[in-house]
Amino acid sequence: MSRRLRGVTLQAVRLHCLLQRIQAPVGCWQLSSTQEKHNALHAGPWKYIYYGFSTARTLGQSEKTSPDSCSVPKAKSQLPFSELLEDLRHSAAKHFGKSDIDASELESVVESILKLGFSQVQVRQLLALNPRIAVQPSQKSMPALCILNALGLNPSSIIKVLEKCPQLFGAKDHQLQPRIDNLRKHGLGEGSLQRVLVQCPQILNLSANQVNNTVRFFKDKCVFTAQQVTEILRTSPNVLFEKFEELEYKFQYAYFRMGIKQPEITKSGMFRVPLEELKQRHIFLERLGFYQTPDKKGQTQIINPKLKGILNISEDNFLAKVAMSSWEEFDIFKKLLSLEEMEKEELEDSEWEDDEESEEEYSSKEDEGLFQGNGDGSLSRKRSERSARDSSD
Repeated sequence: MSRRLRGVTLQAVRLHCLLQRIQAPVGCWQLSSTQEKHNALHAGPWKYIYYGFSTARTLGQSEKTSPDSCSVPKAKSQLPFSELLEDLRHSAAKHFGKSDIDASELESVVESILKLGFSQVQVRQLLALNPRIAVQPSQKSMPALCILNALGLNPSSIIKVLEKCPQLFGAKDHQLQPRIDNLRKHGLGEGSLQRVLVQCPQILNLSANQVNNTVRFFKDKCVFTAQQVTEILRTSPNVLFEKFEELEYKFQYAYFRMGIKQPEITKSGMFRVPLEELKQRHIFLERLGFYQTPDKKGQTQIINPKLKGILNISEDNFLAKVAMSSWEEFDIFKKLLSLEEMEKEELEDSEWEDDEESEEEYSSKEDEGLFQGNGDGSLSRKRSERSARDSSD
């Protein structure tokens, strides 16, 4: 009896150990539903083991599949090339109002675009941007795509570039490549060049001479170094499209009126900001006592905020963190400053008109002195000439 009891006890101990081994990882198993969890917890140990093995088997199967196949639904399969081509041909015919679209030429263009890594959706986007792709030879529409692709821009970035500057569709290889090489010559290397093109692709419409003239202007008139000019082109490519007079006036305002030197101007992104906004923020801080123009030695009685901290933030942050003022105060100030500028311009115009009138009056008196008496009894030149003619007769 004791031997049988001992055997039952050993069997119970083994069973208990087995249950402990099985139950330990069950807390990590994810049961498929709340109802299954409830059933597992209240159905006794064998049911619990059943649910645990059921879930473990499910997890084991999922390990054989990729994470993408579990978490992301399968994308719709692309159209066969023939169907895509027919669809594009139909769209082009509808756009141009004719049905005789050359299918062979369109096929060549679409194949070339797909080989560059564009998807079918992106091909449709390109044709929507420039429908002439479907009716013109590939050598007219492909140069821009090929060059931008060779620069390392992905299809999405290329589409953004062409959306901002559709004129590039008509650019030729012998036009684009020298312009890109010229930008590289001025320091826009890999990475910087791509960012600039996405930000301002219109620079590829500028000739090398136009870019070179702007670079020369910054070096000669503003005394920037070559490295500083490169930084300006990288952060503010819009300077290539602005008038030199406006750029020079903005530079002189920052340099002489605010007392800021070239290195700080370069880092501030000042040339991206309109001159009006620059003056508004600077003069507002000045009148609040938060900015002071340095003296001849470059010293001030207060610590001026950096130009980057004045300009390279939103208006809300400028008012809250730099000016420590309200929007209402700044709005009233801008209106008053605008009136001051208008009165100043009117005063300058009136002074200019007065100067012109005085010059005209002075010149008219000089003319009268040539043909009238001088007050001492002498005859005018006209009378003298007439008298000389009479005497000769």
